[in-house]
Amino acid sequence: MSVKRILKHHPEEILESGTGSSTMVLAATVQKLKKETPGYNGRVTSMESVAAWHEIASNNLPDQYRDHVEIILGPRKKFEMGFFRGYVHSNIPKRNYGFVLLDAPAFDDEHGLSFCADVFKVMDFVNHSTIHGVVDGRASSVFVLQTLYGPSAARYYHSLFAASFSIPKIDFRDPKNNTPKDWFCTPFGRLVYRKFRRL
Repeated sequence: MSVKRILKHHPEEILESGTGSSTMVLAATVQKLKKETPGYNGRVTSMESVAAWHEIASNNLPDQYRDHVEIILGPRKKFEMGFFRGYVHSNIPKRNYGFVLLDAPAFDDEHGLSFCADVFKVMDFVNHSTIHGVVDGRASSVFVLQTLYGPSAARYYHSLFAASFSIPKIDFRDPKNNTPKDWFCTPFGRLVYRKFRRL
């Protein structure tokens, strides 16, 4: 799913939240695009919050991908946005990410389940009006995306335990973006947060 979307959109800056075998897949995709697309100079920034995994991934990254990937140790940090509580990697480099793969950091704590919020963190500094990406197995992250943007913005495929998304960049901390009129009540009493949904 990630490969298809990267080949379609050609993002120069790719953020991977959670280093793993997917890092090599993303690097191979960037390498392929560099060979086939004149002027394309993509890069993968892979964030890992666990020091032991960071060391293993850094030591085992094949030499053929080292020019395409930077693996960074980024301890997790709480991230609050509206009425959602999530976690981000604390030191994501400020780059103009056009694609985000959400697969970390750990999103549960002593208070229970939260969500992976790196895609919202990068909205603070990216220039793209739309961010494309994939969520790998983090259903709570998909729930937040669907609550804010609507089900069509982040389609979850249960058989794959993954979702693809394309969402507009929004400043969720701007007070003008939070009003009591952002809610809609169905005739059956179901509340829907509709502020940023595509109609």
